[in-house]
Formats: sequence, structure tokens, C-alpha cells
Amino acid sequence: MNQSFSPSRRNVMKSGFAAAATAVVTAGEATADLPAPAPKKPGELKIVGAMGHDYRLETGIRPILSRIKNARIWWARHYGPITPELLSDTDLLLTYYFGDSFEWSPSGLADSMGKNFKSLYTEENVTAIMDNIENRGMGWIPIHNSIWNGNDRMCDFMGIEPMLHREIQPIIIKNLNQNHPITKGMEPFIINLDEQFGVFLKNPSETTVLFKTLAVHDKRETIQGWAVQKGKGRIVGLPPGHYEWTWYEDAFKELLWRSAHWAMGMDIPAFPGNYVNEIW
Repeated sequence: MNQSFSPSRRNVMKSGFAAAATAVVTAGEATADLPAPAPKKPGELKIVGAMGHDYRLETGIRPILSRIKNARIWWARHYGPITPELLSDTDLLLTYYFGDSFEWSPSGLADSMGKNFKSLYTEENVTAIMDNIENRGMGWIPIHNSIWNGNDRMCDFMGIEPMLHREIQPIIIKNLNQNHPITKGMEPFIINLDEQFGVFLKNPSETTVLFKTLAVHDKRETIQGWAVQKGKGRIVGLPPGHYEWTWYEDAFKELLWRSAHWAMGMDIPAFPGNYVNEIW
């Protein structure tokens, strides 16, 4: 899983053409579920990433997670395959975007083009996420606007009220909590462009602020990283990450690396650092 490679320009172009051809499918084909992952092996970690809407981020996030020892990454590019059964033995769930533009559903929400999409946060999934975190110790990292989910139960469980972003602009990551394992020893850094989703804390006494951000243009400062223990499990909220180059930033990669280990209740090993052959 940790192999690096440098494909030729021709292979990259061929892959791009193949992906484009695959994208031309009927609505029925687009809703087909992905095959379920094989049962976990002893000592294996099952990490589920659900990208809904923008699967480009898979190629930014997945290489970081694939370096976690004994980890097997299972990636869903729409939310259809995310079910209580799938979550029943998941060690870490990562979510990106609250809705899914690739899965049409008559009962879904409508986007600006009038198409319907399926939300991750069905009542069955909400109950399963909460139960697996509290009672079994599953970790969860809601990324970017998966915090903006329109589900009161889920927001209450996360302990936050989401704040909508303003202008897309440079964002300074600051006030990194030096008393928490995820951010201890980390220094401020900048993301060249991002949507500054923020949060209000519903239960400040139960929630640890990991970092804040300062928007360079409009000077808005907000909480953009937090951690909370829920029963046996842990949640780490990471609202940055709108563009792929957020995931090129070594400091933000390290934030995700540390967050994943902490959310699973593991010791945090040294971040393996950048990898020169990473491509999109």
C-alpha cells in the first residue's frame, strides 16, 4: 500500500480518458453500490473514507492514511455503500461533503440544477455512527463541509453548530493547542486558498479546541479544529480542505495523520513526511 510511482504522461492521459469514459453512465448505473470489503483480518484496521460529491480529495487523503500500520483503506465515492452493516466493524470513518451528487434519489435533497442527491446522514446511518463511536470505540473525522449536514442529532453529537464560509481566500492556521497530542509542537502555517467553514461549540466544557484560523482578506477568526470524546470513541473535526492543495501542505497532512491515530485511540508515531512521487 505504500508503494510510490511516477507514471508517464501518456499513462496519465490514458487514465484520464478512461475515467472520463467511465463517468458517462446512466442514473441507474451511477447508483450501483460498490462491493463490500472483505472481513477484517486479526490485527487489521478498517478505515472507511466516504467522499460524496468531490472524489478528487481521495488522492490527497488516501496516501496519508495508507501509511498507517496494519491499515486497510476502503473508499466510497458516493454515500450509497455507507450502511450500518459496513460501519459495524469500522475503526475509523472519514467523511467529506454532506451530500452526494453521484447518487440520485427521489427522496434526496435537490441541488441548484434540480438533481437529487443522497445524504450520508440518513436516520439509520446517524444512529449507527453514534452507536459505533460510543459503544464500540470507532473514530470519526468529519472533514470540510461534512460538518454542514443539516441533521440536528449529528450536530448535537459532534458538539458544534456549523458556520458557513465567506470568500475563498488564504487561511492562516493558528493557535494550535500545545496541550493536545494532535497539535502539540506544531507551529502556525498558511493554506493559500480555502473555504473557511467554522464552528460554534455547543458544549465548550466537553470539547477541546485544536486550532483556530484567520482569514487573510476579511480578518474573520474562527474555530476550525476540535476534538471530543464520546463514550468509548473519539471525534476530530477538520473543516479545512476545500481544494486539493490543502492536502499538499505538509503541516495539514500531519494534522490528518495525528488525528487519525488519536481518533482510533492509538499512540501517534512520527509523521512519515512528504513523498516526492505523489501525483493527482
